[in-house]
Amino acid sequence: MDSTIMDYNLNIKSIFWRVEKLYRDREIISRTHEGIKRYTYADFALRVRKLATLLTNRKLAGERVASIAWNTHRHLELYFAVPLLGGILHTVNVRFHESEMDYVIREMEDRAIFLDKDITYKNNALPIFIFDEKYDEEVDSQEPFSDFPDVDEKQGAIACFTSGTTGKPKGVIYSHRSVFIHSLSLLASDVLGISSSDTVLPIVPMFHISAWDLPFASLMTGARLVLPGPRPKAEDIVKLIKDHKVTVGVGAPTVWIDVVAYVERESLDLSPLKVVVTGGAEPPLGLIKKLKELGVKTYHAWGMTETEAIATINKSDDIEKMSEQGYPIPAFEITLMDPEGKELPWDGKSVGELVARGAFVTKKYFNNPSNILVNNRWFRTGDVAKINQNGSVKVVDRLKDLIKSGGEWISSVDLENAIMSYEKVLEAVVVGVKDEKWGERPIALVVKKPGKEVTEQEIIEYLKSLNRFPKWWLPDKIIFVESIPKTSTGKLDKKVIRDQLNTILK
Repeated sequence: MDSTIMDYNLNIKSIFWRVEKLYRDREIISRTHEGIKRYTYADFALRVRKLATLLTNRKLAGERVASIAWNTHRHLELYFAVPLLGGILHTVNVRFHESEMDYVIREMEDRAIFLDKDITYKNNALPIFIFDEKYDEEVDSQEPFSDFPDVDEKQGAIACFTSGTTGKPKGVIYSHRSVFIHSLSLLASDVLGISSSDTVLPIVPMFHISAWDLPFASLMTGARLVLPGPRPKAEDIVKLIKDHKVTVGVGAPTVWIDVVAYVERESLDLSPLKVVVTGGAEPPLGLIKKLKELGVKTYHAWGMTETEAIATINKSDDIEKMSEQGYPIPAFEITLMDPEGKELPWDGKSVGELVARGAFVTKKYFNNPSNILVNNRWFRTGDVAKINQNGSVKVVDRLKDLIKSGGEWISSVDLENAIMSYEKVLEAVVVGVKDEKWGERPIALVVKKPGKEVTEQEIIEYLKSLNRFPKWWLPDKIIFVESIPKTSTGKLDKKVIRDQLNTILK
């Protein structure tokens, strides 16, 4: 029997309706090259309409358009104007090498590029719009676009490429429907619980997975939105939190490690911040404890480009359980599989590859004919995990980051988090390097906390004292470094680290 419910497209236009009609007086605050920009949702909506007219006049309505830009109000306006006209906004990773930028822009067949003025990128084949005051004048001189089309919810809205740590970057296109459903899921109290009473600071980049859809979710519910702008440092982030009364901050663990170190060094606090949402890598328990001492609760999120970022969430009050990635959010399903595609039990012990499906899970990569689904139903995440009886996920490692020593597996993630729990350690990474006898052996790179002295033997003795690891798990060598290479999205770049170590230790 057919439904009696009317057809209604879950598209970005339906989010924009709420911006214009329900929350006109709410505020958007943007840190820019020129200083702090403050304006209302109503001002923002008018600028979106004027930008839509500019795009239409330049014959870019309904086209694919690239942005290479930071988290600012100008970028946010593009987030809406391009998909509202039926086009796709392709957010290019600011930290890509120019050759990678060329590659992904060519792959997407973008028709124009919007660029922050501090980013060096040239493309003689396409028109380039520079985000600056002259650009503002051009947008402001337009007449507001009057009537946006009701774009089909299954049409593409935002495109993002993976960070390319293995092979060339791969493209994922998020539909209007996936953006709407994922953003709506974030508002649930069992997920992030964002509401109109919050002030949200997405430090996660808008050039990668739409800042985890936080801008869309915030505007959907009328939250005050603070955008951290170009290259924000710890002191910039703390100032924004203090000056604009941020209640929810979202960023990778490396961001919050720097913030906490800065706050401690300067004898500051983080009030009025209530919640830190972090993911992209497992947050060290020491970081979670420090945030708790500062009066801030940590939410541990897991996701990836292919799941439109946040897909599971752990909001436990038990710090010892916060190493788990948590429970799947609404419209997202998970299970475990062995290499043959057989499902494994949820018993908290069985280890297999985490696979997923849902309303915002990728079924194929852009311009790539290869089948990435198991049994035509499940997307392979590449994460090795366990799931307990209640459905909470614990990621053991990435398939490609597990260390196989003497035919047995070592979890680099478990070792990293153990080393980072030592009070004198700021950051650590563990990778496998080639070994003639054992195949691979673990090596650790460690960054000391400022002003702290620590030896290799001291860390080894600490790991032994935890009574958690067999002797053969312990790193063969600990190398102290000033910093650890990171990917364009702030994750520890194990591919680069492995290459460097294999060269150094030859």
